[in-house]
Amino acid sequence: MSLKQDYFDGVTGFTEKMAASYAAGSAFVSANSSTLTAALQEAAAAGKKTFTVSIVTSDNPAYLRLNGLYAKTYLAGVVQALGAEDIYSYECSPSLNLADAVSVKVDFNFTF
Repeated sequence: MSLKQDYFDGVTGFTEKMAASYAAGSAFVSANSSTLTAALQEAAAAGKKTFTVSIVTSDNPAYLRLNGLYAKTYLAGVVQALGAEDIYSYECSPSLNLADAVSVKVDFNFTF
């Protein structure tokens, strides 16, 4: 194995870690679907067209706080899972909320 292969391949390699980050972002939406459903229904009942739903994530907060490729890949998984629920990128723009020093939240910024 070359040094470059050490970087990209294997359990701790870049490729594997980014795939895991994407899967975690997608799973995060599924795991929090009831919270998102309740928030969407509440906003609809109140007639809100623009609103934000914030949910704490426990997936590698230290990596997410770096705001690098891991975080971008995680959010890409979130976007994919929202798309599977017919919520498209022009309707929801997820972002990381790093305001709290302890927890990391995903802000689902909805605009209908």
